[in-house]
Amino acid sequence: MGFDVRDIRRGMDVYTLDHVLVGNVLEVILGPAAPDTGPQLSADVLQSSLVNGELLGPMPTQPLGNLGPANQSARAHYAVTPGRARAIGRGAIRVGKLWGLAGRRTFPLDAVQTVSLERVILRLRSDEL
Repeated sequence: MGFDVRDIRRGMDVYTLDHVLVGNVLEVILGPAAPDTGPQLSADVLQSSLVNGELLGPMPTQPLGNLGPANQSARAHYAVTPGRARAIGRGAIRVGKLWGLAGRRTFPLDAVQTVSLERVILRLRSDEL
């Protein structure tokens, strides 16, 4: 799974694996896109039930023209379309402290382990920097 420009943004805190603050994201450098591997779901999870639960309800609306149950089925990927945000690909992030005046470093995107809320955690420990 790759990251896109919505995942890693300027101003996010960057930490090492052992919880040492490296700095803030100053810039996201876009790289060549990773090859698209297509959907990452097995065919088993896309099987829909033979019995439509909506038809079992107290007031079925599908016979009246409600297309929701069919569109939101597992077979229809729950009516979710893939995101169209630009992927960072094999890019990098530039990190620094004090708005880039100190401790400026560039890390390849492969060094990022986790992105959570406003925090980026690297795969590296502080002694590996």
